Amino acid sequence: MKKMTYNKRKFIKKSIIFFIFTLIILIAIPWYALSLLLNQRYEQPQFDSTHFGIESEQVTLTTYDGLNLVAWRTYTESATPNGTVIIVSGIQYPSVTMLFGISQMLSENGWDTLLIEKRARSLSEGETIGLGMTEWMDIQAGVDFLDMDVRAGELPIVAKGVSAGGATVIVAGAKIPRIDGVIAISAYTNFIDVYVDNVVNMGIPRFIGQATRPFMWLNLGFRFGFDELNETPINLIAQLDSHPILLMHSTEDWQVPFSHFESLKMKAKNSEINLTTFVRAGNWHFVIYDEYIMTPSLDVAFSATISEFLEAFY
Repeated sequence: MKKMTYNKRKFIKKSIIFFIFTLIILIAIPWYALSLLLNQRYEQPQFDSTHFGIESEQVTLTTYDGLNLVAWRTYTESATPNGTVIIVSGIQYPSVTMLFGISQMLSENGWDTLLIEKRARSLSEGETIGLGMTEWMDIQAGVDFLDMDVRAGELPIVAKGVSAGGATVIVAGAKIPRIDGVIAISAYTNFIDVYVDNVVNMGIPRFIGQATRPFMWLNLGFRFGFDELNETPINLIAQLDSHPILLMHSTEDWQVPFSHFESLKMKAKNSEINLTTFVRAGNWHFVIYDEYIMTPSLDVAFSATISEFLEAFY
């Protein structure tokens, strides 16, 4: 009887130790993942617009939460543009200045652009990025700037972003009525989903990534506010109403798996959103073929899809 009691206590003790150890691991993984991203700035190489065959004007934007952001305006040759496309980049890389080629491509089609370097990146203020949850305010700052501009006037504003920028423009399109359309490239459904996918990419079994979801949710909730966690691309895409959206993705994207595109597409269709899609075979996170990142107009299928989408606004 004493031996059984001793064995039972030993088993309970080992179980408690195993439980505590497992809990520590589950808490540590999302904490470590966020420590690699937050509370730091991202300095990326800067590009000159003239190297892309287009002139630009540097301007300063101010966000609702008091940050000064650097942005660049480019102009089409037409005295009256079709409108302005706001352009943002991804979660860390590259600087938005690497996307002046997009501006040049859009200029040929009669569009001005406003390229915004989001918070905590390169020349813009801020000490931490927002994982797509705060950066919609950076786009709001761009919209406010354009609303005060005579040239932009009441002309259409379309927001375009890639990766985390793609997720951000979906959120911004739902939250900012002045945005008339959205172009989201390689956008994710929400940060927690893409976090789990990238845990798998690191060689950690998916079930462990899934087990850490509640702890990532708690981390993000305490950091950004629990209400903000509900304002995700997969939730807000249904609130675009009549505003058109172009979703672009590649089938083998390892950074933001194709399943995110499929989920966003299904949600948009079920919500009867005005949806256009473009799918490219292979692993092309920017969807543009690598050799055309600096000269996207040479990627005929990519550039034609965007041009045709924008035709609806004029």
